[in-house]
Amino acid sequence: MVYTLVFVLAQTMIVPMISVATVLAVNTAGGGWIVLPAAGLALLPAFLLYAATLDFLEYLFHRLQHRIPMLWAMHSLHHSDVSLNASTTNRHYWAELGIKMLSIYLVAGLLFKPGAPILGAYAFVSFYNVFAHMNIRVGFGRWWTLMNSPQYHRIHHSIRPEHQNCNFAALLPVFDVIFGTYRRPRDGEYPPTGLASGDHPSGLTEAIFWPFRGMLRRFR
Repeated sequence: MVYTLVFVLAQTMIVPMISVATVLAVNTAGGGWIVLPAAGLALLPAFLLYAATLDFLEYLFHRLQHRIPMLWAMHSLHHSDVSLNASTTNRHYWAELGIKMLSIYLVAGLLFKPGAPILGAYAFVSFYNVFAHMNIRVGFGRWWTLMNSPQYHRIHHSIRPEHQNCNFAALLPVFDVIFGTYRRPRDGEYPPTGLASGDHPSGLTEAIFWPFRGMLRRFR
């Protein structure tokens, strides 16, 4: 809880700023292949293009987190929560922010030159992730492909073998559909969550040094 509280406060203040600041820095350095309009009728389509592209990059990065051992060593902290809820949204290893800054947001800055309205709107939309992690029995039924939902994302956090490596999307499940990683929730399907090993941080120190917890435990 201490780790989550500290990280929530830091993420609330820093993460939107990091995504915006990284894109702006890359644009200032000459990046921004596609200049997006900052006003007028084209603003909404431009925002949708930017948001869909960022969500696609998030999807790819999430897939790599489950595929590359070094990234999984960090990301597994997020999956160690046996009581999936809104606080799980910010239960990430602290180094992941820097990696995203040098990957997802860097690519976004190279691709696009968005105005302040688009950057601000995307920073706001990113908080939708809190809803997707909530411990509530909400799914979108036949419309499950339109947006991520607590039920859809809970399948991703499930400890059951049949639910492994699926439902990676942050906002748009259509990317799971395109790349064959979707698992449509059945009616009333809300599985238990956590790591199959049952491992979880025993305190603040283990959360901070999560990828190296094995070494810490040997010295106890």
